Amino acid sequence: MEVKVEIPFKQLLTAVKTLTHAQKARLKEELTETKSARDDKSAFIEMLLNGPIYTEKQIQTIEENTKSIAKWRTKG
Repeated sequence: MEVKVEIPFKQLLTAVKTLTHAQKARLKEELTETKSARDDKSAFIEMLLNGPIYTEKQIQTIEENTKSIAKWRTKG
């Protein structure tokens, strides 16, 4: 379950200033953590590697269409 709350920046800043030194250190650690970015990148790479691929016939059709469009554009 996920809950999203909109807190004005000043109110958030006030709340952060009331944290203890240990809590601020933990917050800083959480904010600078790049683990989730790596997970996102890994998921993206996995999606690309496991995604659909074109068959040779589809590639040939795309190339023919591209050539036809290029000819049509240069005629005018």
